[in-house]
Amino acid sequence: MQRTIHILVVGSDTRLRSEFEAALGGVKGIRAVTHYVPDYRHGIEAARSRRPDLICAEIQSDVGRLKSFAEEVGVSSPESIVVALYGRDAFHADESDNVVIEAMRANVRDFLRRPLSSAELGQLLDRLSRQPEARSSQVGTIVSFVSNKGGVGKSTLSTNTAAALARRHPNRVLLIDASIQLGVCNFMLNLNPKTSIVDVVRERDRLDETLIRQLAAVHSSGLHLLAAPTDAVEASEIEDESIARILQLARRSYDFVVVDTFALLDGVVMSILDVTDMIFQVLAGTVPSVVGGFRFRQVLEGLGLPRERLRLVLNQNYPSFTGNLRPSDVTERLNLPLDHVFPYQKKILEAQNAGQPYILGAGRYFGFGKAMSKLVDEIETYRGLVPPSAVAPKSGGRSPEPEPPAPSSPPRSSKLSPHDDPLTNFDDDFGDDGAAA
Repeated sequence: MQRTIHILVVGSDTRLRSEFEAALGGVKGIRAVTHYVPDYRHGIEAARSRRPDLICAEIQSDVGRLKSFAEEVGVSSPESIVVALYGRDAFHADESDNVVIEAMRANVRDFLRRPLSSAELGQLLDRLSRQPEARSSQVGTIVSFVSNKGGVGKSTLSTNTAAALARRHPNRVLLIDASIQLGVCNFMLNLNPKTSIVDVVRERDRLDETLIRQLAAVHSSGLHLLAAPTDAVEASEIEDESIARILQLARRSYDFVVVDTFALLDGVVMSILDVTDMIFQVLAGTVPSVVGGFRFRQVLEGLGLPRERLRLVLNQNYPSFTGNLRPSDVTERLNLPLDHVFPYQKKILEAQNAGQPYILGAGRYFGFGKAMSKLVDEIETYRGLVPPSAVAPKSGGRSPEPEPPAPSSPPRSSKLSPHDDPLTNFDDDFGDDGAAA
């Protein structure tokens, strides 16, 4: 599996971007998400917001400024590794030793010579990728739900996933409604929060992990929410830099961060996807949704998002009808297996009107509840936790009640193994999942 490395490049030379991209193009086995800023001042802010793995900073005429920059990075983003970029005429030969010594004392870990070569950059990234990933155990897992169009149940799945996680991990899950123009997560939770993401953005000067928790609304299930703005004009204050900082701080305060996004690939959504660990692409079982989902998937992969971070979710959010697309039809059209299939459940609409996530009253072994349990299990497994379904009951304990026999179904697509067959998630009537009252 490719490891994703986030890189911040700091420098005013207009040739630096093309030079860096060309060098990255020759490096295999590592996916780099790169952000560019023109000077040290912007570099400090970007480091604080994005918390990159690697910062490549151009040595300017005043080497002392590089030292100050590296020292500030050490405070604002201590996990970032700072590397200096230098050209042949960056400093005189007789002062090179002093520059190196002072830079190393100021948290500069390595040097890269310009013009950059793929070989030297590749060696640096390889050394970085081989280091123990201390951050992974210290920060939360970010899960985002995306789609190319509205009406497919993306917000429903986001809210229910966050609620299901909170049921297992109370007060350790944050739901961020990043559908900043049309957010509805607060209504699905029957919350009327006094603050939103805009308030978090406005507190940028004193924002930290503690303030994130203070500004979040708390649901009775133990789920925390950062709601979308109520005013579309206020939403314009949210930029890609600010959302990146919110996510990086949130993952240091919560074990799980679930993000509901807007059906548009703008700068805000791309910043979210850059730092997301698991991306769930949601589509409905209709021809327009499947065709659009296929094109959307091509765009995501074309933007460099690796397949191992992408999950495909079919949400049957309507009753069955004659000519209805079955999961096998969807997989054949996409030429991709479905990772998760959610059957139609009419009680979800009732739950939405009541402002109570349906999953909080659903069983785990049938229909929607079973599908959600499988999805949440996968998120926990990604984080290195053992999901409850993987734990055998203790001796003398009550075993889970047996599931009813699977309904007959058409022959499986040759593209799917029996383990991957989404039809096994469906109940006979596509609606009654035996949920608790």
